[in-house]
Amino acid sequence: MKHPYAYYLNNYMEFISGHYAEITLAVRKRRLNQLKGIIYDLYAQGKISTVSPRLLTAEDISILIGHRKKIVSVDTVLDDITALEGFLKYCGNDAVQKFRDKYPRFIPKTHHKRKPPMPYDHFKRIIERAESIDPDDFIRMRAYGVVIFCLCGGLRTLEIQYARLSNLVIEENGIKLWLDVVKGGDTYGDARWVPILPVGREFIERYLQSREKQLKKHGLVSDAIIPPLIEGTLFTSDKNLRDLKNYVSREIGFNFQLRMCRRTYAQFLVDSEVSLDVVQVALGHNNPDTTYKNYAGVRSERVPDLVFKQLLNKQKGGT
Repeated sequence: MKHPYAYYLNNYMEFISGHYAEITLAVRKRRLNQLKGIIYDLYAQGKISTVSPRLLTAEDISILIGHRKKIVSVDTVLDDITALEGFLKYCGNDAVQKFRDKYPRFIPKTHHKRKPPMPYDHFKRIIERAESIDPDDFIRMRAYGVVIFCLCGGLRTLEIQYARLSNLVIEENGIKLWLDVVKGGDTYGDARWVPILPVGREFIERYLQSREKQLKKHGLVSDAIIPPLIEGTLFTSDKNLRDLKNYVSREIGFNFQLRMCRRTYAQFLVDSEVSLDVVQVALGHNNPDTTYKNYAGVRSERVPDLVFKQLLNKQKGGT
């Protein structure tokens, strides 16, 4: 077979297509295609024995992982291992498991430290810039709409992609959004209500007016909060959402990912003394450890004031 990797990858993606969300499938395919290029390069250099996913050995995997460790983060290497293991198992090859068993010291260890939220000055700049946009400039309104909903609602990319206007509730005391399409919805994820931070309200109300005007202008009908601007398309693509986010990144001069918006949302809630178990539910986590280890926690500099405040309240309650 001239191109065994591509052949098996296409079959594998078709096989798993009914079991994962579209965005998960797209990420998996991109990763495995990237690994394909690296495997072919290593084979051309005579460093591994084959390019066939059915015939790769534990030693081949070791060479591949060693190569990746030099150029990408530990988390990326671990994601590579996981993706490749599932793919090779489909091909009837347990080389990755053999690699794990035979060379455990070669598997990178994670020294996990929670990644930071967005710096406050960037958070503030995005909000202020969003509020200053002319509502008739829907290109910018739409780009900032993606970021504001993720920043003020902690939404994942998949969740903003499929968020529906009919599920958005605007009340006097706040805005909330019912998410019926969530990450892990076919396995571990549950539909949930998301409270939107009040700081985003002014822009969101202006955005919705701009959105309605734009759709009427072009004769389009859509229930998507971030509507596609192509007739007959129900939701904006994952790539388009990333492009819209990148537009905002370039305009404010700060490169960030939507996951940082999600961490910023979580940290904002914790800083506002919302309990961690409530933050956990708002983010859609089944385990509070996921929230604490990866998204938000009490800042160390706030601990003394929080302790003194609680002790004082306790003393007042006892007198």
